Amino acid sequence: MKLHYFILPLLGLFFIACSGDGDSTELVEKGKDSEENIPFEARMKRDIEAALEIPATEKYSLKIYRSHLNADTILDAIVTVNRLNFAIDEAIRMKKEAKAAELGYMGNYNFFFYYDGKTKNLSVPLPVPSSPGRELDVAFKPIVSPIKNDVIIDYRIRNSGWRSYFTVMNETDLLLVFQWKRFDKVGEEQPEAILHNLEESKAGIGKDIVIYQSEIDGYNPTKVGDIYKYDPTISKKGKLEYTFFFDPRIAKYRLYDGAPGSKEAIEKAKLRQ
Repeated sequence: MKLHYFILPLLGLFFIACSGDGDSTELVEKGKDSEENIPFEARMKRDIEAALEIPATEKYSLKIYRSHLNADTILDAIVTVNRLNFAIDEAIRMKKEAKAAELGYMGNYNFFFYYDGKTKNLSVPLPVPSSPGRELDVAFKPIVSPIKNDVIIDYRIRNSGWRSYFTVMNETDLLLVFQWKRFDKVGEEQPEAILHNLEESKAGIGKDIVIYQSEIDGYNPTKVGDIYKYDPTISKKGKLEYTFFFDPRIAKYRLYDGAPGSKEAIEKAKLRQ
């Protein structure tokens, strides 16, 4: 299984692959006969603890989300791991607890794994640099193609929220095809809110990802409380900013030529000034 990373230049955020060539991951293949007698959840726990070198004494969170992520009829899975306690212990051990807490314990303490149901293989750990005060939120929707589900992962960086989209290509290759901010400055007087809307594609099958400037519904900074438990609702209130479509030639989402936010549109706006 290969995991390709599409990083939008203006984000400056990235997922890091733990592999020799920096571009792909290997599926970890186990002996199938002996594995069949082990319950799925127990097998995931055992393999993930080994991959991340999690000691038996560590308290951590492991969650399994199942869906059909490729064209076969066998259920696949995304498995998330949150190591908040490890992040806190590490900060204490390094005598940087106050600073780490101020920065939301930002680091590689949230992970996910891709499990292919047909091959029964699990990917290497895929770290998500983020604040571990909130676990990764996982959802599935048919985006790139109507015949299978794609993976949507939401994560937090302090008081901002981000969303990444993944699709499986060639049955076993998990690709990061798009990522964008959802909100920022939660808990402050003037938060930023961005709506991700999935709309019928003008380019062919699947969905376009349309970005609108918006507002957080019923926002009151005094009622936010714990920023990691706060889950804002965002509806369409502002103007359309960008429309992205999936380009199968590069296996990424990109802007339509001449659409809002594209180089052509920006140049035309400059000429009108």
